[in-house]
Amino acid sequence: MATHVLTPAGARLALISCALRNTGSGWSLIADAAHAPSGVTAVVQHPDHLEIKHSVGALKVSSMQVTPDEHYAAHGLRCGASVGLTLSRIYLYSGPSTTPVDPATLVAASGNLWVTGFLELPPA
Repeated sequence: MATHVLTPAGARLALISCALRNTGSGWSLIADAAHAPSGVTAVVQHPDHLEIKHSVGALKVSSMQVTPDEHYAAHGLRCGASVGLTLSRIYLYSGPSTTPVDPATLVAASGNLWVTGFLELPPA
């Protein structure tokens, strides 16, 4: 379930957030005693990107960012998101290359990606 926020201007926003990890069995949402996704219901691994699903009833995209944690940052991983109303695609790059990295090749016992965004909802 997404957390909803009301801005001073009156816009309703849904928080889209999660931590993603691949420990060797493919990418998944981290949902445990210390992590809870908000609005994100699934992650799908493709050969050139990750896809997160977030069907919260959005009308517009406000913002989205994907950040590598300290493990992936130390290895030069860069991330970019193509954001939609019900799903977003996360592309991963290494070094100066403009060719996306196959997400299946990125495996770490504790390395993860942090996703945070806001989508505008219809008026209440």
